[in-house]
Amino acid sequence: MKESDDMQLEEFKVVYKLEGSVDLATKYFMANQTEDAKKMFSFVCEKNDLDSTVQSIEKWNRWSSKWEIQEDVNN
Repeated sequence: MKESDDMQLEEFKVVYKLEGSVDLATKYFMANQTEDAKKMFSFVCEKNDLDSTVQSIEKWNRWSSKWEIQEDVNN
């Protein structure tokens, strides 16, 4: 049975900064859509008691082999 295009997992990258840090960090998630990746990142931060600020959320475009910005908090 073939999955529908709506249920296909995509690779997302969340770029964030932890409180008190000057460096950016990155976490990767497989999700159906940007909103799901945001929820997963929030869960990880809550679980590990991390205070973070998201800089951007990007999705991997496997056809053009590049990251595409889905949300950019800096703008």
